[in-house]
Amino acid sequence: MKNKKNIYILLPVVILVWGLLIYKIVAATKPNATTQELVATAQFNPLQLEATESFTINANYRDPFLGIVKKKKKIKPKTKKVTTKKITVPFPNIIYKGVVSPKGKNQQVFLISINGQQFFFKKNNIHQEVKLIRGNNKEVVLKFQGQQQSFLIAK
Repeated sequence: MKNKKNIYILLPVVILVWGLLIYKIVAATKPNATTQELVATAQFNPLQLEATESFTINANYRDPFLGIVKKKKKIKPKTKKVTTKKITVPFPNIIYKGVVSPKGKNQQVFLISINGQQFFFKKNNIHQEVKLIRGNNKEVVLKFQGQQQSFLIAK
């Protein structure tokens, strides 16, 4: 009998809650003339915003755990080293023809063809920006615009 008493009390409460819910949904979907009039007469005036002041935080205070004041580390701006790319100019067309040594003298004279022109080189001589560093009867070492290269005798 106690269970039936609860049903008689709870059933009207549930019906009332569902009724209110359905009424709210129907009332929200039905347009009202009063809300349309209010919308038509309402005007929108935006607020003028003022420029905000900028601020910075000064974090120069005592550390609560360590009890010391932290000092700012000075940051040095890193300077980039400017690297220049060396433009490597290829060696001119060089052919080592041979060596000539005068009788009774200890000096050697090397016959070298540069771009089709023949030149006589002694040690440390320069012709057309080509310098003879060293040489023997089999090969010569030449320097052209900071680059060294060895050339074997042409056969």
